[in-house]
Amino acid sequence: MSWFILFIAGILEAGWLVGIQKSESFTKFPYVLIAIISMAFSLLLFSMALKTIPISHAYLVWLAVGATSISVINHYFFDQPLSLQQIGCFLLIFVGVVGLKLSK
Repeated sequence: MSWFILFIAGILEAGWLVGIQKSESFTKFPYVLIAIISMAFSLLLFSMALKTIPISHAYLVWLAVGATSISVINHYFFDQPLSLQQIGCFLLIFVGVVGLKLSK
């Protein structure tokens, strides 16, 4: 269950990054609110996952899921290109995350 919680925390990390980006230097309050709420829940879930997952594994997974999520969100919602090379690298990240999970 901790790995699922960590995965959700990583996705929420992408949520606060999008919120900050769309807030245009904190001038659009709804996006600022989304960023703050996403950040708070991301950190809360991350800390919950740390109860059973070593911090070195948890931090890498949290960042990897966040980076992958932000790229996918930007591609589908903000028309930023996503190359085959980037997709291949994200697949390598996924393989690394699965490897960490199985190494326990």
